Amino acid sequence: MHVKRLALAVLPIAAVAVAMACYSEPVYPGDQVLGSFRFEARIDPARTTCDASVPDFAQVNDAGVFLFEGTFSRDTDAGSGFFTVQGYSRDAGYDGQEATSTLRAVARRTSCGTGCEDSAIEETLRVTLFSDSQARSLNRDCRQFDGGIPDGSVPGPTENGYDVSLACGSLTDIFLPGTRNCNCQPSTCTTVYTLQGERRD
Repeated sequence: MHVKRLALAVLPIAAVAVAMACYSEPVYPGDQVLGSFRFEARIDPARTTCDASVPDFAQVNDAGVFLFEGTFSRDTDAGSGFFTVQGYSRDAGYDGQEATSTLRAVARRTSCGTGCEDSAIEETLRVTLFSDSQARSLNRDCRQFDGGIPDGSVPGPTENGYDVSLACGSLTDIFLPGTRNCNCQPSTCTTVYTLQGERRD
Protein backbone atom coordinates (compact mmCIF):
# COMPACT_ATOMS: atom_id res chain seq x y z
CA MET A 1 0.00 0.00 0.00
CA HIS A 2 1.27 3.47 -0.83
CA VAL A 3 1.72 5.79 2.13
CA LYS A 4 1.73 9.59 1.95
CA ARG A 5 4.81 11.19 3.48
CA LEU A 6 2.93 13.37 5.96
CA ALA A 7 3.68 14.53 9.48
CA LEU A 8 1.22 12.77 11.76
CA ALA A 9 0.60 16.01 13.65
CA VAL A 10 -1.43 17.33 10.71
CA LEU A 11 -3.91 14.46 10.86
CA PRO A 12 -5.68 14.27 7.50
CA ILE A 13 -7.71 11.07 7.40
CA ALA A 14 -5.62 9.67 4.57
CA ALA A 15 -2.52 10.00 6.77
CA VAL A 16 -3.94 9.00 10.16
CA ALA A 17 -5.68 5.95 8.71
CA VAL A 18 -2.36 4.13 8.38
CA ALA A 19 -0.75 5.37 11.58
CA MET A 20 -0.24 2.57 14.04
CA ALA A 21 -1.76 3.68 17.33
CA CYS A 22 -2.27 1.66 20.49
CA TYR A 23 -4.85 2.92 22.91
CA SER A 24 -7.77 1.50 24.84
CA GLU A 25 -11.19 2.82 25.75
CA PRO A 26 -11.04 5.95 23.59
CA VAL A 27 -12.87 9.00 24.89
CA TYR A 28 -14.85 10.92 22.28
CA PRO A 29 -15.51 14.66 22.65
CA GLY A 30 -19.02 15.85 23.39
CA ASP A 31 -21.85 14.20 25.29
CA GLN A 32 -23.39 12.02 22.57
CA VAL A 33 -21.70 9.38 20.39
CA LEU A 34 -23.57 8.95 17.11
CA GLY A 35 -21.65 5.88 16.00
CA SER A 36 -18.34 4.35 14.97
CA PHE A 37 -17.91 3.31 11.34
CA ARG A 38 -15.60 1.22 9.23
CA PHE A 39 -15.12 3.12 5.97
CA GLU A 40 -14.10 1.94 2.54
CA ALA A 41 -12.62 4.82 0.53
CA ARG A 42 -12.48 4.22 -3.21
CA ILE A 43 -10.79 6.51 -5.75
CA ASP A 44 -13.30 8.41 -7.91
CA PRO A 45 -11.41 8.78 -11.20
CA ALA A 46 -14.01 11.12 -12.72
CA ARG A 47 -13.37 13.75 -10.03
CA THR A 48 -9.67 13.09 -9.36
CA THR A 49 -7.18 15.36 -11.14
CA CYS A 50 -4.06 14.13 -9.30
CA ASP A 51 -2.11 11.12 -10.55
CA ALA A 52 -3.46 8.53 -8.09
CA SER A 53 -0.56 6.19 -8.88
CA VAL A 54 1.86 8.64 -7.19
CA PRO A 55 2.22 8.06 -3.42
CA ASP A 56 2.14 11.81 -2.77
CA PHE A 57 -1.45 12.02 -3.97
CA ALA A 58 -3.22 8.79 -3.05
CA GLN A 59 -2.99 6.09 -0.45
CA VAL A 60 -4.67 3.06 -1.93
CA ASN A 61 -4.14 -0.62 -2.57
CA ASP A 62 -4.07 -2.16 -6.03
CA ALA A 63 -7.89 -2.03 -6.14
CA GLY A 64 -7.88 1.74 -5.64
CA VAL A 65 -9.18 1.47 -2.05
CA PHE A 66 -8.08 2.23 1.49
CA LEU A 67 -9.86 1.45 4.76
CA PHE A 68 -10.19 3.49 7.92
CA GLU A 69 -12.39 3.72 11.01
CA GLY A 70 -13.92 6.84 12.51
CA THR A 71 -16.44 7.94 15.13
CA PHE A 72 -18.98 10.76 14.99
CA SER A 73 -19.87 12.51 18.25
CA ARG A 74 -21.33 15.83 19.29
CA ASP A 75 -21.99 18.21 22.14
CA THR A 76 -25.75 18.64 22.19
CA ASP A 77 -25.64 21.75 24.41
CA ALA A 78 -23.01 23.63 22.41
CA GLY A 79 -24.28 22.43 19.03
CA SER A 80 -20.76 21.33 18.02
CA GLY A 81 -19.70 18.07 16.45
CA PHE A 82 -16.57 15.97 16.03
CA PHE A 83 -15.08 13.20 13.92
CA THR A 84 -12.40 11.05 15.56
CA VAL A 85 -9.90 8.82 13.73
CA GLN A 86 -7.45 6.70 15.75
CA GLY A 87 -7.79 8.91 18.80
CA TYR A 88 -7.42 12.23 16.94
CA SER A 89 -10.53 14.43 16.82
CA ARG A 90 -11.44 17.18 14.37
CA ASP A 91 -14.45 19.50 14.17
CA ALA A 92 -17.49 18.26 12.25
CA GLY A 93 -20.68 20.13 11.48
CA TYR A 94 -24.12 18.56 11.15
CA ASP A 95 -26.86 19.82 8.85
CA GLY A 96 -29.87 17.53 9.08
CA GLN A 97 -28.41 14.11 8.27
CA GLU A 98 -25.22 15.42 6.65
CA ALA A 99 -21.90 15.55 8.50
CA THR A 100 -19.07 17.71 7.15
CA SER A 101 -15.53 18.07 8.44
CA THR A 102 -12.83 20.20 6.79
CA LEU A 103 -9.18 20.30 7.82
CA ARG A 104 -6.25 22.22 6.32
CA ALA A 105 -2.81 20.99 7.30
CA VAL A 106 0.83 21.32 6.26
CA ALA A 107 1.89 18.24 4.31
CA ARG A 108 5.27 17.76 2.70
CA ARG A 109 5.33 16.00 -0.65
CA THR A 110 8.33 14.84 -2.61
CA SER A 111 6.89 16.21 -5.86
CA CYS A 112 7.49 19.77 -4.51
CA GLY A 113 11.26 19.28 -4.10
CA THR A 114 13.36 18.69 -1.00
CA GLY A 115 13.50 22.36 0.04
CA CYS A 116 9.74 22.91 0.13
CA GLU A 117 8.31 22.98 3.63
CA ASP A 118 4.90 24.62 3.41
CA SER A 119 2.85 22.68 0.90
CA ALA A 120 -0.56 21.74 2.32
CA ILE A 121 -3.64 19.56 2.05
CA GLU A 122 -7.17 20.82 2.44
CA GLU A 123 -9.31 17.80 3.22
CA THR A 124 -13.11 17.64 3.35
CA LEU A 125 -15.16 14.71 4.61
CA ARG A 126 -18.84 14.92 3.66
CA VAL A 127 -21.24 12.07 4.44
CA THR A 128 -24.95 11.51 4.89
CA LEU A 129 -25.86 9.44 7.94
CA PHE A 130 -28.72 6.95 7.64
CA SER A 131 -30.78 5.19 10.29
CA ASP A 132 -31.07 1.41 10.24
CA SER A 133 -34.45 1.56 8.46
CA GLN A 134 -33.12 4.02 5.86
CA ALA A 135 -30.07 1.82 5.33
CA ARG A 136 -32.36 -1.15 4.68
CA SER A 137 -34.19 0.95 2.05
CA LEU A 138 -30.80 1.38 0.34
CA ASN A 139 -29.99 -2.34 0.70
CA ARG A 140 -27.04 -1.10 2.80
CA ASP A 141 -25.32 -0.06 -0.43
CA CYS A 142 -24.24 3.54 -0.97
CA ARG A 143 -24.42 3.02 -4.72
CA GLN A 144 -28.20 3.07 -4.25
CA PHE A 145 -28.05 6.58 -2.73
CA ASP A 146 -29.01 9.17 -5.35
CA GLY A 147 -28.96 12.22 -3.08
CA GLY A 148 -32.54 11.93 -1.86
CA ILE A 149 -33.44 10.80 1.64
CA PRO A 150 -34.74 7.20 1.52
CA ASP A 151 -37.80 5.89 3.30
CA GLY A 152 -37.43 5.15 6.99
CA SER A 153 -37.11 6.90 10.32
CA VAL A 154 -34.58 9.70 10.65
CA PRO A 155 -31.46 9.05 12.75
CA GLY A 156 -31.90 9.82 16.42
CA PRO A 157 -31.28 8.65 19.98
CA THR A 158 -32.92 5.43 21.18
CA GLU A 159 -32.72 3.36 24.35
CA ASN A 160 -30.12 1.21 22.56
CA GLY A 161 -27.94 4.11 21.44
CA TYR A 162 -28.08 6.44 18.50
CA ASP A 163 -29.90 4.96 15.49
CA VAL A 164 -27.45 5.40 12.63
CA SER A 165 -25.98 2.47 10.73
CA LEU A 166 -24.72 3.64 7.32
CA ALA A 167 -22.69 6.63 6.10
CA CYS A 168 -22.39 7.51 2.41
CA GLY A 169 -20.39 10.34 0.92
CA SER A 170 -16.94 11.50 -0.15
CA LEU A 171 -13.46 12.41 1.04
CA THR A 172 -11.72 15.15 -0.96
CA ASP A 173 -8.02 16.04 -0.67
CA ILE A 174 -6.91 19.25 -2.39
CA PHE A 175 -3.11 19.43 -2.64
CA LEU A 176 -1.88 23.02 -2.42
CA PRO A 177 1.59 24.26 -3.45
CA GLY A 178 4.06 25.78 -1.06
CA THR A 179 5.29 29.36 -1.36
CA ARG A 180 8.98 29.03 -0.51
CA ASN A 181 11.63 26.94 -2.27
CA CYS A 182 8.89 24.88 -3.92
CA ASN A 183 8.54 23.44 -7.39
CA CYS A 184 5.35 21.44 -6.96
CA GLN A 185 4.36 19.33 -9.96
CA PRO A 186 1.48 19.76 -10.44
CA SER A 187 1.08 22.90 -8.36
CA THR A 188 -2.49 22.03 -7.32
CA CYS A 189 -4.60 18.94 -7.85
CA THR A 190 -7.43 17.02 -6.20
CA THR A 191 -7.93 13.41 -5.13
CA VAL A 192 -11.52 12.35 -4.45
CA TYR A 193 -12.66 9.13 -2.78
CA THR A 194 -16.22 7.83 -2.55
CA LEU A 195 -17.04 6.55 0.92
CA GLN A 196 -19.19 3.81 2.33
CA GLY A 197 -19.18 3.48 6.11
CA GLU A 198 -20.80 0.61 7.99
CA ARG A 199 -21.41 0.90 11.71
CA ARG A 200 -19.10 -1.36 13.69
CA ASP A 201 -20.47 -1.03 17.22
